[in-house]
Amino acid sequence: MRRVGRPVLGLVGLLLAASLWIAPGSITLARFTDAAISTGGLGADTLAPPTGLAATGGPGVSLTWTPTVDTYATGYDVRRATVSGGPYVSVGTVTPRSASSTTDAPGNGTFYYVLRSTYQSWSSADTSQVSATVAGSTSTAFAACTTTAADTTGAGDNDGYQSYPARACVNDSSLAADANSGTGGTESCGTGATPDARKDRHRFWGFGLGLPGAVSVVSGIRVRADLGLIDITGTTNVCAQLSWNGGTSWTTFQSIAITAVGETTYTFGSMADTWGRSWTVGEFSTTNFRVRLVDASTSTTKRFDLDYVAVSVTYTP
Repeated sequence: MRRVGRPVLGLVGLLLAASLWIAPGSITLARFTDAAISTGGLGADTLAPPTGLAATGGPGVSLTWTPTVDTYATGYDVRRATVSGGPYVSVGTVTPRSASSTTDAPGNGTFYYVLRSTYQSWSSADTSQVSATVAGSTSTAFAACTTTAADTTGAGDNDGYQSYPARACVNDSSLAADANSGTGGTESCGTGATPDARKDRHRFWGFGLGLPGAVSVVSGIRVRADLGLIDITGTTNVCAQLSWNGGTSWTTFQSIAITAVGETTYTFGSMADTWGRSWTVGEFSTTNFRVRLVDASTSTTKRFDLDYVAVSVTYTP
């Protein structure tokens, strides 16, 4: 009988087993290499300031500029100094990048400005410096007219203040009179700058306003009219217009309701009302600047009594 037992490893098996055995604590390292190399670069940029900075003085400072060419900028840092060349202090920010103007109210004096473009915590270099002077406004005394004339075409009865019109240029309670307000029973003086052809109109000029030779800003014009009515029946208005070119062109009407019989002072405009336009000093000359009054009432027999017409201009030197 043949005995069965464990197989006996041959020499080859022993050698194979020995080659696969790893002693405790042994480490096997592997390294993989690749010939590809990744390369890149970083670009540099300098945040550009705005250009063309300009400043205009007056009651405050107006700043204008051309926006920075860097579209990623988010706005501007406005910097001001009280002496030329600085030091400058930030007095405000303006956004967005496309903004091109701002204002400042630093009080009276001469001030110096630069701007910087901004993006997050970055700032550009300063712009070139500009300066502006702020001065408080002042008003002339009310100056009376020296010359008057009625509108004689398409103006109601075409005679304006037909009785003693020169009296309207002296504040002495002697009265110029418009015996009636025209030919149409309406209290409207007209539309826009165009008067109603049915209403009496009268012009006044020669105001010696005494403005200086140079004015930076005209901020307001007041027209004073001292007048009364013979009675207060119906609805009655007096309207005023201004001309800057001898009566060729006129501003839009300003209208005031007249409700008192006795002489009362009425004021058209204000120290902050420019009547819808910008003015130059030359337009206030005694020949260029004119006031026109229009009398309008639902009663065509209404009498208007005018004592005084005067003008005051508010300006910044």
